[in-house]
Amino acid sequence: MPSKLVLYSFVPFDRSARVRWLAHELGIEIEEHKLDYAGGEHRGEDHLRRHPFGLVPAIEMNGESQWESVAICQALAEQHPEAGFTVPLASPMRKQYLSWLMFAASTFDAAAFAVFNSSAIKPSEDRRKHGMAELFPLLVHLARHLNERDFLMGERFMLPDLIIGHSIQLLYLVKALEDYPGLRDYRRRLAERPAAKAASVFSPRPQ
Repeated sequence: MPSKLVLYSFVPFDRSARVRWLAHELGIEIEEHKLDYAGGEHRGEDHLRRHPFGLVPAIEMNGESQWESVAICQALAEQHPEAGFTVPLASPMRKQYLSWLMFAASTFDAAAFAVFNSSAIKPSEDRRKHGMAELFPLLVHLARHLNERDFLMGERFMLPDLIIGHSIQLLYLVKALEDYPGLRDYRRRLAERPAAKAASVFSPRPQ
């Protein structure tokens, strides 16, 4: 039986959602603590011991702490190779896997969050237009890639799908996928996974 994972987060849609989702995929018992951002709980000594920069997510498991969502998820996936969410070091697919994982975690995440931020957190029509212009070529290529396969690396759901799925959901929430039916279909495939439902990753869009 896997050890319990203690997850520290702020809100349901922050990057802790990736860890919550993967924990459900792997059948790991999870206990989540939502930190009081307004009260500065993340800047307290207790949390700084878990995450030196006072951010989320951070986890505690087996008496150890770890931070950064993709690092946490990769470590968990490697600890459960039977689930097939990562690729072994010796696999010829490893380079492709790492490329998609880092694209999802860096290039796409940054571009998607810029649009989400300018739409929902600090609304600015000018910044949203600029963000959408930066995001456009990424969405076009991603949609084209997914027209030929169900998931990023073929017909099997893997960790890069989970990481990019979080960004896809943020874009869906701010109506940035209206011109990309293929990406909305991809979101639907991800949202239909029982673990994604259990983790409440793909909440309905407010009307």
